[in-house]
Amino acid sequence: MKTARRDILRLGSLLTLGLMVFALPGAVSADDQEATATANSEGQAKNGRRKFVHLFYFKFKDGISDDEIAELMKELASSTKKIPVVKEFMVGKNVARQTHGFQFGEIAVFEKKEDLEIFERHPEHQRIVRKIGPKLVHGVTMDFVPIGGAALADNHSSTATDSKEEKGDVKKKTFIHAFCFKFKKDAPEEEVAGLMQELATSKEHIPVLQEFMVGKNVARNGHGFQYGEIAVFDRKEDLQVYQRHPEHRKLVPRILPYVEVGITMDFEPIEY
Repeated sequence: MKTARRDILRLGSLLTLGLMVFALPGAVSADDQEATATANSEGQAKNGRRKFVHLFYFKFKDGISDDEIAELMKELASSTKKIPVVKEFMVGKNVARQTHGFQFGEIAVFEKKEDLEIFERHPEHQRIVRKIGPKLVHGVTMDFVPIGGAALADNHSSTATDSKEEKGDVKKKTFIHAFCFKFKKDAPEEEVAGLMQELATSKEHIPVLQEFMVGKNVARNGHGFQYGEIAVFDRKEDLQVYQRHPEHRKLVPRILPYVEVGITMDFEPIEY
């Protein structure tokens, strides 16, 4: 969607709002994380596990009905079944306590970064972009290689060629918590890098986390948001369990002082 989005998407003053207290930021240093992401990417490619994640937050213009939006979102999700490079795709309505104006979120998982470009050029994707793009006010994109190589498609086996029933089963059991953020300019890179490593391994200590990914944003229209994080749960209630977990509470107060701003996207993937 990037090609169309560059012309129609702009980030409003919503992003100057404060950071949500319970939003979990992943931490990263600009130079160290870039090197880490590159090294991980190369290692994953050798092992056949290289993944690339595309996350998009967006808002529709006033006057577009909920019914029309719902149909457009179903069509968007269904369209990815015709695009082989998409290994996993989820889209849903934002139910976070502080949406910062962003109504919907989408996540697409690919085997490699280059597949995102194939996805964007695919006729089916361009067709749906022409329908949805003019109806959007603004959006923020987050593209990254997950630290350590984990991605949704590893544990959620549905692909673009899976049956509708199989995809539906996966979506019914999934709740997504996504967060994109940027650090203050004076945040110490070495300390942030250390926190990043702790964050990346926190999944091992929090049972309700079915999947967890964090990485440096390489999107062209990231609007200054440098890093992204995605947590996957079996159900919505597990997000609260996660937020109250001692491991999470231990990290949050150490990371928050370095974060300038962030936005949250919580959603249950729609069925299609």
